[in-house]
Amino acid sequence: MERTVSEGGPGSPGAASLGAAKPADGRSASRAACSLDPVRAAFWTAFRHLFPEHSLAAQTPNGSLLISWSVADDPHAHYPYAAPVMLRFDPALVGVMQGADAAQRESIARQHEPILREGLRGYDPFARFPKARVVVFG
Repeated sequence: MERTVSEGGPGSPGAASLGAAKPADGRSASRAACSLDPVRAAFWTAFRHLFPEHSLAAQTPNGSLLISWSVADDPHAHYPYAAPVMLRFDPALVGVMQGADAAQRESIARQHEPILREGLRGYDPFARFPKARVVVFG
């Protein structure tokens, strides 16, 4: 099973570090592992600007999004990656998003940005004892 990872852009560090393996067909690990389902992709697109440019978003088997990024070059970093941010989605919200077209999904996802902003209040990506920040949408 391929891991689902979305990158911040070409040349973003860390894609392989999140466990994306090079597939047998020879494609690069970052290209092979860069798709999210349409619902999670809409949320990631809507929220992408809130995270560093080189952030990675991985869809977990239960449908959550796990977001982190390399902080290895930062002098305040105790670990090579930021404390992760996990986005969880209520099944009813996922159902609404699945029944919507692309423009509606984008609009619905953007409407949830204030929830994410509030959920990130006080978040410290450089925490000495990192704890995942979990934000629930629904």
